[in-house]
Parts: sequence; structure tokens; C-alpha cells
Amino acid sequence: MSLKLTLAILGFSLVTGIEAPTQAQNVGFLPKIEAKLAYPNLKFKRPVAYAWPKDGSDRSFVVEQDGRIVSFTNSPEAKETKVFLDIHERVNREGNEEGLLGLAFHPKFKENGQFFVYYSAMKPGPRRSVVSRFTVSKTNPEKADPASEQILWVSKDDPFGNHNGGCIDFGHDGYLYISLGDSGAADDPLQTGQDGGDWWGSILRIDVDHATDGKAYGIPSDNPALRDPVKFKGWAPEVFCTGLRNVWKFSFDRENGRCWAGDVGQNLWEEVDIIVNGGNYGWSVREGKHAFPRRQKVTSSVPKIDPIAEYNHSEGKSITGGYVYRGKKHPSLGGLYVYGDFESGRVWAVRERGMTGEAEAVSEVLDLKKNPRIQIAAFGEDHDGELYIIGLDGKIYSIAPAGK
Repeated sequence: MSLKLTLAILGFSLVTGIEAPTQAQNVGFLPKIEAKLAYPNLKFKRPVAYAWPKDGSDRSFVVEQDGRIVSFTNSPEAKETKVFLDIHERVNREGNEEGLLGLAFHPKFKENGQFFVYYSAMKPGPRRSVVSRFTVSKTNPEKADPASEQILWVSKDDPFGNHNGGCIDFGHDGYLYISLGDSGAADDPLQTGQDGGDWWGSILRIDVDHATDGKAYGIPSDNPALRDPVKFKGWAPEVFCTGLRNVWKFSFDRENGRCWAGDVGQNLWEEVDIIVNGGNYGWSVREGKHAFPRRQKVTSSVPKIDPIAEYNHSEGKSITGGYVYRGKKHPSLGGLYVYGDFESGRVWAVRERGMTGEAEAVSEVLDLKKNPRIQIAAFGEDHDGELYIIGLDGKIYSIAPAGK
């Protein structure tokens, strides 16, 4: 999102001519949900991400923006959190959208103890973002070793403090994906949106297990610039897709591996995108599916992909991407992508028509007259596929069908 945390925060088809439904249209029937406190005895400090490792444990982890990661037992009865990693002295919190923003556990975390974080680097030096690898302590597996940091990737110097993206996660292909905003300010002043040659306004994909070419990571052979150097001429090798303003949270459907994202708009439109290899999502020629003529003068030759859904600023102003529900507790929610708005606290869901990249149904699903209005900093998915809403106020809410 523009992590407008006062923080003021990927289709299989190309542009088809079919308009993306807006939430206000409430297309089709979708079941209502409710939000209840998931961990009544726990309180977090500016939580911005929720994650868990594939290690057979019942631990969940929350990223606190100031520079700490805490763990706890994934149970409503949990009464305490444990500090897993504290790097607050390395994290720049100068701006509302900066800080420790992302966490991803290596798919083989149980064997290698590796995890990865995305953070805004502390000065001295220019403003920049960092993705680093850490490992757990050799003497205490419940804690990370702060001294184990290996910096993998560092952004270009960034003149602005906002639009940092900051979401990281491993896809089903085993590669690490990184969301990076258009650098910041308004109107894409550096004209990065349609420039696949830089990293800004993109989702990157790297191989953390096979370093090559003198870098601390490798480049997957089917990344766009390697797969089709003519079509994607000029694209940086790390870039997986481009034309994104500021993806504030993407996630992978645990059933089929497809990537969904919430991309924060500027003045009028927020959008939901299904992310594909080599995709171009339009910014800053477009905002959502609408022309945005203010700044961008160089247009990529790669065709634009429409969002699967969008909403305008009469409904909210800063989208927070969510998850496709694949849990077992609530079958009526199966296959729905649930997402929300940081500023208004509204929550919607979209059901895709098959795997077409088009929406079959879109509607608001959380009744704010009966549920708390949450500053939605993130959504979370636990080991079992159950979904949570992470509030910037430090509370975490579970999602269930209304009346359950």
C-alpha cells in the first residue's frame, strides 16, 4: 500500500475489454463474514505482517514495524509473546511507511533455519531498502541470531520515504518474491512505473539458494528478461512484473500457487491484481483500468493487464491485499480472495470465474455496524489456511462466516 500507516497501503488474461467490477457494484452473492479477537490476551506494537514456518510447530510470528519479530503459540489461549528477532537499531523509522516490513521463512526452514526480512535501512547513507537472510540461534531454536545477517539485496538510493512495498514471500516455485513501490511521492515523479529496467514499481523474483554472477542470489531462468530478451528488452533480470504503484501485500493461493496482490492507487482507484510472469499492470499510464496521464511518457510495449477488481475513493483510500481462503473450518468461504482497506476498515471478497482472471462476484462482506472498524495493516494466513485481520492498533482478528 502506500503504507499510509498513518501509513496514509498479482490475470492469466491480458486486457480483454471486460471492465473490472467495482465493489460498489456488489456483483453476485458472497457470504458475509465477521471478525473476532483471535488472541484476546496478546497485544502487538504496530504489527504489519503475520507469518509462520513449515517446521511442524504451532508457532505464529508477527512483524512489528519498529524492528522486532515476535512469536507465540497459535491459540486463543496464548498469553505471551517471545522476541524472535530484534534489529530495531538497524531499521529506519523516519517515515510512516518505513521500518521492518516483511518476513518470509525458507521453505526448508525446518532443515536450515533460514528466514528473510525486508526493512528500511538505518542511516548513515542514503535512504534504501534491504532484504537479508538470517538464521536461528545454534543454542536456542526459538530465537534468531541477529549476528547471522547476510544482506542479499539492496534497493537503489531512494529519494522518498513512501511506496516501499516491503512484502516478501516464497512462491510454490521456491523462489523469493519482493514487492517494491514506484519510489514514492505523487504522480510517479521518477517515471518508474513503465520502466522494466529499474526495480521500482515491480515485483522481483530471485533464487536465494543459488548465487550467481557475483551477487548474493541467482536469477530464475524463466524471469522475463532471460526467458524472452526481445519482448522484455531492457528489463532488469530480477523483475518478474511491472506497472505497479505500490503493492501492499501479495500472497500465494496455497491450492494452485497463483499470486494475488493489492496495489495502492493515488487519487481515485485501488486495485486487486492477479500477478503473472512478465505482467504489466499499467501504472503510471493507468490507475486501475483508468487513464492516468499526468506523468508517464514512456510506455512499455508489454500489454497492460486489467485488475480483477477495483474500488474508488468513495469506499476507501488504501488497499491492503489479503488471501484466498483455503481453510477447512468455513467451507462457504472456500476460494474467495478476501482483502480490505486500511483507511475505511471495509472488507471485500472476490470470486474468480474459473481461472480466467475475471471476477464472477465482488462484494463487501464485513458489516461495520456489527464488527469493529479496523485499521487493516495486513491479513494473515495460519498453518491450517484460516485467515486473520491484523490491526495497526495491535490486535489480531480471526475471520469466520457471520453468525458462526
